[in-house]
Amino acid sequence: MQAFRTFFLHLRNKRQNRTGFTSMDTLSKTIKKLPEHDYQQLLAEVSGNRKNKPFIVLETTRKRDIDDSEMMEMLQVNPSAYYTLKSRLNSKIAAVLSKKVENPIQGLMDEVSRVPAHLFGGNRDFSVRALRELEKQLIEYDLNAELIVVYKTLAQLNLHTEDYDFYNSKYQRHVAYSLAVSKAEGIFFRFIKRLGTYQLSAESTHLDEIIAMKRELSNICELYDSHRLYVLYNIVRIYYHCNVSTDREGLKSREEEIEFTLDKLSDIFNRYPMDTFYQNMKWVVDLLRFEYYVRTSNLVKADHYIQKIHQGLPSMTGKHIMNFFVVQFLRAKLAKYRIDGNLNHLLYYADKLDKSFDVETEEAYHYVSVIRYLATVRFYQGDYSGAARKLNELRNCMSLKQYLHTDVDVKVFQALQYCIVGEDGLCQQILSSLKRQIREQDDAFAPARHAIKIIKTALKPADYRKKVKRIAELWDEFTTVPGNVFGVLADLRIEEAVIRKMSNPIKS
Repeated sequence: MQAFRTFFLHLRNKRQNRTGFTSMDTLSKTIKKLPEHDYQQLLAEVSGNRKNKPFIVLETTRKRDIDDSEMMEMLQVNPSAYYTLKSRLNSKIAAVLSKKVENPIQGLMDEVSRVPAHLFGGNRDFSVRALRELEKQLIEYDLNAELIVVYKTLAQLNLHTEDYDFYNSKYQRHVAYSLAVSKAEGIFFRFIKRLGTYQLSAESTHLDEIIAMKRELSNICELYDSHRLYVLYNIVRIYYHCNVSTDREGLKSREEEIEFTLDKLSDIFNRYPMDTFYQNMKWVVDLLRFEYYVRTSNLVKADHYIQKIHQGLPSMTGKHIMNFFVVQFLRAKLAKYRIDGNLNHLLYYADKLDKSFDVETEEAYHYVSVIRYLATVRFYQGDYSGAARKLNELRNCMSLKQYLHTDVDVKVFQALQYCIVGEDGLCQQILSSLKRQIREQDDAFAPARHAIKIIKTALKPADYRKKVKRIAELWDEFTTVPGNVFGVLADLRIEEAVIRKMSNPIKS
């Protein structure tokens, strides 16, 4: 069940006011996300359908937003009793929801759990035959850890036969293989985290780590013929090409190879419908196709895949483990808008992200990217004050000092909003801060310096028409400044109407 992972991950968060998208705590967010049928089942199990305090908490939280002080007054309890009630309620809900987590392969896992009992069965030949049938299914699904249990038991059952060495050898090989898969999975998740950090910081040290992890994963995959390793490595490889390489022509030349790989990934996912990881990751194929075609400016194909992705977006945003992949999609949508100006595609589901997307400030790349996406959507809608507020929310909720590249990018974008709406004082304040920040920095901050120059030009008193013309010229130059790769500004589309608003001393 989608809600369980969200709920479980945040039980440790005792803050009463979230630093995420809403002021609702974990309990409120979980209850509101549940489908009605699931909620009624939960209500019955937790409260027994009696109008007791747990019933009142759940029903009130489900139907409206309420803070803790109001809830305590409604229940007529003191803070100590209320927080004890809430803690117990959270634990009970987590226990109930954990039983509803979808696991299509559970039947196979139940068989694996009974494997050790075969050692004490009354018929050794029957046990061996049953385990060999189970072995075939586990090999098909590439369930290496489970195969270790099977081979160990088969070796023990054949201790006094000539088959002992055969199964013991398989046991040892699968122990090594299981360690390799476990290591590959660890690299996979560290890679997507490091790729996010790199896109926040643009620091070469992070790039070096990304390259090293990709190479290590490739080396592991070469050791074994495994569809699971193939999946992990090729997802990493395609995200690497789409987000690290700046050679767009080289990326275009890979189209046939990438399409073949993604077709094979899709085939693997379809062949194993009971594999939980595969069935949750199957959306990544279309996400990768969309991102690839945006990066190579093939908008015909990008439009085809965005329609498919939008159908699955509500499901993906409800799963915490999908945050990186959804964020990559949102960033690709911003890049697409710069090319085609399709506002409908950009706006789709944007109004629901605040409530459906489970992101905390600890996930720096995800949190920053979603807030910047929402701010950029407001910018394109002409809500410049709303965009500035969203960026201010980001800067208030988390420190970006360790991500200088992103900190500068966010401040420049916020200064642009203030410039447009006529908040010259706030705009100048941010520009002064930026000037101090990048004074000693290298050419990597040339795009920021150029953007600051554009905003300063807009603030200076000058002939309106000349100013409009000058800003338009500066903006054309900005799009070709070396190093303009990451962040909002890299994918920002500036219309003539925006330049006129910036230049006009009279703000509406």
